[in-house]
Amino acid sequence: MPIRAILFDLDGTLVQTREASWALFERTNREFGLGIDSRDQFFGLFQDNLLLALPRLCPDQAVARAAIDHFMALLRSEYLPGMIPGMADVVRSLASHCVLGILSTNASAVIHRITDKAGLSNCFAHVFAGDVEPDKRVSIRRFLADPSYATLRAGHDWYDEEPQPPLSPDEVALVTDTVGDIRHARECGIRALAVSWGMHSPKALLEAGAEEVAWWPQEILQWASAAPVSEAEAEAEAGGDQDIGQITSIARRRRREQPHD
Repeated sequence: MPIRAILFDLDGTLVQTREASWALFERTNREFGLGIDSRDQFFGLFQDNLLLALPRLCPDQAVARAAIDHFMALLRSEYLPGMIPGMADVVRSLASHCVLGILSTNASAVIHRITDKAGLSNCFAHVFAGDVEPDKRVSIRRFLADPSYATLRAGHDWYDEEPQPPLSPDEVALVTDTVGDIRHARECGIRALAVSWGMHSPKALLEAGAEEVAWWPQEILQWASAAPVSEAEAEAEAGGDQDIGQITSIARRRRREQPHD
């Protein structure tokens, strides 16, 4: 079944974040003595969700909350990373026929500033921001539960007034660069698709359950028109070989061979 709705993670998926976010968090780390002293340690927080992981690592919850508030304030005032090359074109291409949303732990004001600078705000029908709901699973379930979220925006300032059938979980995909997001997408029953250019490695993303990993933004356009190929199907074609690279290669080829509408 083709994808009808895509929820994009922001940082590391739509925009460059490896340097920009760490540069800001490093200041928060110094301010509060969190002990997260390297970029790799910072990226490791996204094995889950930064806003949920940090309180678990910090024994003093008041300090954890203050650190999160400090980091979010830096993001609101200073964070303006560039788009991943080619992603703006992909978003515009999808907006005419696919419900697009942003699912991020970042703040609403930051998301608006980034999409406004890129000229993409009216391509996204819905935004689920971390300052409204820090747990992405809650936002995914809310998206699935309300049929009105199936409404297209199609690059306009207004929403399409033609009613759309409700979205089923296998018609919704999360596109992300982190292991934590992949796990949360699968937990909620939606499709989990990953990109190679963000915080976590393709191998880690596949092991977490990503259906595929894109090496180039344009691959996302192909995903949106293809039915899912299960891990079981790919493993069967691999003849029982459990090598992750071979399985994902087979899944990608099978997807490309499927007829397009």
